[in-house]
Amino acid sequence: MERALIDKYVPRLFYSMYWRRKDRFLLYEDLCREWTILAVEDGSFYYEFGDQKGIATFGDLVVCPAKTVLRRVVIQPLTFYVFRLRWTDLDGKEVVFHSETPLIAGKISFQNTKRLSSNFAMMREAEERNERHRMTIHNHYVQDMWYLYGKEYRNTYGLSSDEAGCSTADPVMVQAAAMLQQRAFEPFELREIASALQLSPARFTQKFKQQFSVTPNQYLVSYRLKRAKSLLMETKLTMNQIAECIGYQDGYYVSKMFRKYFNVTPSMYRSTHSV
Repeated sequence: MERALIDKYVPRLFYSMYWRRKDRFLLYEDLCREWTILAVEDGSFYYEFGDQKGIATFGDLVVCPAKTVLRRVVIQPLTFYVFRLRWTDLDGKEVVFHSETPLIAGKISFQNTKRLSSNFAMMREAEERNERHRMTIHNHYVQDMWYLYGKEYRNTYGLSSDEAGCSTADPVMVQAAAMLQQRAFEPFELREIASALQLSPARFTQKFKQQFSVTPNQYLVSYRLKRAKSLLMETKLTMNQIAECIGYQDGYYVSKMFRKYFNVTPSMYRSTHSV
């Protein structure tokens, strides 16, 4: 997604529902008539809509556009929020997005899960309030999640919001980083990104390293393993489940990489950092 869209538009809720330890969805397939967010506090589920599919767990928001058929299956008992929303500009004026609008859709994954946990805790407290007060509080914290995502989006590239628009940044490589982040937690080949940018794999690697001082693969592995850290701290998922959540198929392989990068085993990291 273009950075300008993150900074320019704001989600505003008109519906919010909290579900605790749900074993299954009532319907496998449902129509999202409005823009809809499923925000996972605990557990995990598989989702699929359009060309988007994957596994969402704690730290993930699944954002589904209006008039879209969403399919989903609970993997582990699921505690989550369902938000329905409209988009406004910074002056509060409602904006109607069409299906071709390049706004965020799919899975958003946060690195700062401590702040996300704090937001969830405040929203849980609001469940005891009257409807108007509850929606006001939920709206505030969903907007905070959106701003947090915008900040992490920029920080991912090692660029401040000013630097992201300056002449020293290669816009094609900034786009490449956005594409890597968007697809980071699903299996894919780096040559797919290179092809989409009309670059050879070698030229893609060269230009990406010039911009960010790491290769695309190093960037991707680092981003995935940071996510693994969060899942180890905040969930009870097995290594195989964590592997699936960050785009790999083999928990043993992820464990080896984790130890190589952080000089500690996943189990030791979890035992010393779990909340």
